Amino acid sequence: MKNKPRDFQVFFKSSVGRELKTSVPLNQYSNFRIGGRADYFFSASSLQELTSAVIAAEKESVSYRVIGGGFNILFDDDGFRGLIIRNDVRGIKEIKEGEIEVLSGTYLDEFIHFCANKGLGGSEFLAGIPGTIGGAVCGNAGAFESTIESILKEAVVLNQDGKRAELKKEQMKFRYRGSILKEKPYILLSVVFSLTHKSPGLIKKRIEENIKKREKKHPPWGTACAGSYFKNPVSDKGEILLAGYLLDRVGARSLKKGDAAVYKGHSNFLINIGEATSKDIRNLASELKQRVRQRFGITLEEEVVFIPAEP
Repeated sequence: MKNKPRDFQVFFKSSVGRELKTSVPLNQYSNFRIGGRADYFFSASSLQELTSAVIAAEKESVSYRVIGGGFNILFDDDGFRGLIIRNDVRGIKEIKEGEIEVLSGTYLDEFIHFCANKGLGGSEFLAGIPGTIGGAVCGNAGAFESTIESILKEAVVLNQDGKRAELKKEQMKFRYRGSILKEKPYILLSVVFSLTHKSPGLIKKRIEENIKKREKKHPPWGTACAGSYFKNPVSDKGEILLAGYLLDRVGARSLKKGDAAVYKGHSNFLINIGEATSKDIRNLASELKQRVRQRFGITLEEEVVFIPAEP
């Protein structure tokens, strides 16, 4: 940081219109319930606030990270030396026949039930997946052989120059659990989804079915867990292998480090069973990767993103 902390707080308030919080415990904003204190914290409730907060940090050379619902991330035990911006920018509206505009901080379950009530099908595969639209688009979230890519038409992002840019689906560079948002410092602002008309009753039935399928193997709501910890690896032949299956074969379900443990219902979920630290989680993940590499010659890649204290 090129300015003193007090200078940045004053500048931020004059630029954004609201004060920063300081020394905020990040375990409150992580579904893992893990994380030390962030120097600065701000929850943006409008696109203007989100944009202004990012621009203020850029101008003052303050390190920052934008987060959503707190899934798929692991904060450092030492917190974060900079600004954590929580994207709480929520909103959904039908802009024309079959097309829905959604703000990036909107929770997935809000979006899915909005579509169901409108009789618009295509998003049911997202039922039961936690988190926000922003996180889902960034990681091309999917289930039941469908992904966000299949329904997204276009997106609006904030680029590194602090300007808004429209990206069509082909510009998003979607891939398995990834997109251009993981390559470039873009902040997702909103998206447009293209959906098809279906019976609201049939849509709601499919949502319920998908949730029940997930409940059979996924940790129950309220479990301190960030979601699937590892991506499913791809074989040399282009086949997607199941990380959970590989982990089962190496005895993962019996493993724990400190208060970090493998969920007994599915080996690709690491959970905090008490007072786990980020070090516990990462040590456990390292052990799992080593076992799979030794047994199968496959290096698992984390889906959960670790956010270090020093960017």
